[in-house]
Amino acid sequence: LGEGGEELVQLKADLDETENILSEDEKFMADLDKNCETKAKEWEERKKTRADELVALSETIKILNDDDALDLFKKTLPAPSFLQLKATSGAVAKQAKQA
Repeated sequence: LGEGGEELVQLKADLDETENILSEDEKFMADLDKNCETKAKEWEERKKTRADELVALSETIKILNDDDALDLFKKTLPAPSFLQLKATSGAVAKQAKQA
């Protein structure tokens, strides 16, 4: 009888431990479900935002490639004022030494 009682006590302790682990696992699972749902919503929002950004970029490129944009650019910079027309190696070396 002593051996059986000891085994019963051990089995009850094992049952309590298993129930505690099960409870913790169920809480973890509930949190995991909640986090997955949140992540899924955030992903859908990011996908929508990215799609909107791609549409905006496409429209911007379309506007910049338009003839009116080219005409406006030509009016803004009528002459190649920033273009270096000539430079000698001596002049470049002199400027480099001064800097």
